[in-house]
Amino acid sequence: MFSVLHRRQFAIIAGIMQTLFIVLFAKYVKYIDPLDDSRRVYSGTDYPLFQDVHLMIFVGFGFLMAFLKRYGFSAVSVNLLLSAFVIQFAMLLRGFLTVAFSETGLFSIGIPEMISAESSCAAVLITMGVLLGRLTPVQFLLLAFFETLLNVVVEHFVFNYLHVNDSGRSLSVHTFGAYFGLAAAMVGHKKNVMEMDEHGGIHHSDLFSMIGTLLLWVFFPSFNAAIQEPEDARHRAIMNTYLAMASSTVTTFMVSSCVDTLGRFNMIHIQSSTLAGGVAIGSAANAVLYPYHAVIVGVVAAILSVIGHAWISPRLEKSLHLFDTCGVHNLHGMPGILAGMLSIGFAYFYEPESYGKTLYHIYPYWIGGELNGDRENVSQAQYQAIGLLVILVTAIIGGLLTGCILKIKIWNQVDDPDFPHGEMNYYAQSDVNFLSKYKHAQEQQRLRDREQMHEIY
Repeated sequence: MFSVLHRRQFAIIAGIMQTLFIVLFAKYVKYIDPLDDSRRVYSGTDYPLFQDVHLMIFVGFGFLMAFLKRYGFSAVSVNLLLSAFVIQFAMLLRGFLTVAFSETGLFSIGIPEMISAESSCAAVLITMGVLLGRLTPVQFLLLAFFETLLNVVVEHFVFNYLHVNDSGRSLSVHTFGAYFGLAAAMVGHKKNVMEMDEHGGIHHSDLFSMIGTLLLWVFFPSFNAAIQEPEDARHRAIMNTYLAMASSTVTTFMVSSCVDTLGRFNMIHIQSSTLAGGVAIGSAANAVLYPYHAVIVGVVAAILSVIGHAWISPRLEKSLHLFDTCGVHNLHGMPGILAGMLSIGFAYFYEPESYGKTLYHIYPYWIGGELNGDRENVSQAQYQAIGLLVILVTAIIGGLLTGCILKIKIWNQVDDPDFPHGEMNYYAQSDVNFLSKYKHAQEQQRLRDREQMHEIY
């Protein structure tokens, strides 16, 4: 009975949650009126950016993690599962936190809410990158539930009460997702799947991973600019991300060659550190006023990321037994903290007059605005620092608690690292058969499943 429960618990839990989503959407959610003059015609302006972000989440992140030969299915299929789950859950959570819901019992959704839901997906997928190969699908689903719940609540507090500028979501997405996953990994004490198999990656899977890298690289400006208002802030976010990504890429190749004894390029650096500039510029993407500042940010982020891969990660594994499957700490964690520190610096040093009317979109609680705020350079920089601290503390504590929950033996656990089938426990064989071959294929499938279950249990 216990083994049957383990085999069916994912379907049971997923079914219960999806049913609950249906009930909540039916009771509380409606669409916006796209003809409302008080809002932009979102289908004409925001939907192209949403499509870019959508492609990043469902294809870019999936293929970025597809370099492990024993966990390629999980990289792309669990990525799809968690994204579809989080989209619904995050929309509901954010809707319940709106003023409209508190006043009327209903809330509206449109393209902006879709974009915000995608950002919650990114946080969970970043965490997935830390734990890939060490959690079963049901554990990933539970992780997505707890992380999304905490992430949305903390994001609401940081944005609506602290009024922190995190325009590209480097704090609430990249930093939160990275350190939530790292904290959960510390509790798990399971080895990196690259350590389980001396040939963890293979040639064609590295090529798949580069597809993910290129997709994320191309569409990263849209990710950082999607929620920006007004148009000059959006334009700055696009241009700053574009320049930071370019300088980050060149620097990655340069530093990767320097850290290798024979001057070669390391594909792990190319697959991840080339994206570090987009993460590091994210929090202040709408605030950076000078192109050369964006270029410098990209250079610093790439150096930090490659050094992380080459020297910091091995030491964390050796001293703290902190195994990070996809090097998330080097791509999202440290560049995310760098983004938070840069947002503090830009708020402190830039002259507010340089932004014109855009100032109150970037820093809504600045003195003289509609919210009757009292902030200036020093106080806004202080709040930026508080926001970074809140994100880090809640992510680490939340990750530790979630890791403890996922260790409970009632949940289906990953097999021993030496188990030969890897992730194949979770996927049936996909034979293509037609007409007269169908019945024979079914019988062969049943025999294979019976043999596999005998080996497992």
